[in-house]
Amino acid sequence: MEPDISVIVPVLNEANCLGTTLESIANQNTNIPYELIVSDNGSTDGSLDIAKRYTGSVICCEEHGIGAGRHCGAMNASNSSRYLIFIDADTVIPGYYLAYVYETFKTDPDLVAFSTGFEFSEKSEQIKLAETVANKYFLMRDKLLSATLPGFNTCVRRDAYTECGGYRNVLLEDVDFSRRINKIGDVKFFPHIKVTNSSRRLESMGLLGTVYYYAQLDLGWKLDSTLMDRLTKRLRVADLREYVGIRK
Repeated sequence: MEPDISVIVPVLNEANCLGTTLESIANQNTNIPYELIVSDNGSTDGSLDIAKRYTGSVICCEEHGIGAGRHCGAMNASNSSRYLIFIDADTVIPGYYLAYVYETFKTDPDLVAFSTGFEFSEKSEQIKLAETVANKYFLMRDKLLSATLPGFNTCVRRDAYTECGGYRNVLLEDVDFSRRINKIGDVKFFPHIKVTNSSRRLESMGLLGTVYYYAQLDLGWKLDSTLMDRLTKRLRVADLREYVGIRK
């Protein structure tokens, strides 16, 4: 049966967490036909071997960058697929997730894209606080401004994705995509559905660094490489470009 949904996972050296993510996709409780596409950005750590255990659709994306990886996966989706789901390699989805995505789009024809709430895998007090702040931020954007779709968990109608041009390989690629998709139709954030996201980058950045990152999302700052280097040192991040979606 031809797939109605394409689940796209961009990968760059994610062997430590990729298997858990792909297992959560493989174990969906649904009869809706779907396909899994892994878009690899040049992994050298065994990620490809893990991916091939779960899908025959492993795409090698020659252009480096998380935006390029997502877009390459989307461009290789089956023609029959009506909905695209972008899940990062360190994000685990609940067993009802694909069924929820399908029914949500089916019952709301004006909805072109949405994201859901999330929880971090680690449960320290600081991380739980950051989790609360982040979810409230996305809900506030949805209610008062326009919804921002975090790249690690984004669902979009394929025709809308094509119309807006898809992901571009730029800084804050999820913000860039969110701004363009918001011009096409309704975009929502649903906090009652939760995926589980790795807290590894949060642990690297610290709470203040995370708040600063969300401020960038809100303001849509365009950061040049010199400023990125200064922020990297200030926020105690090994490479801020990786956190905001640039891997070169």
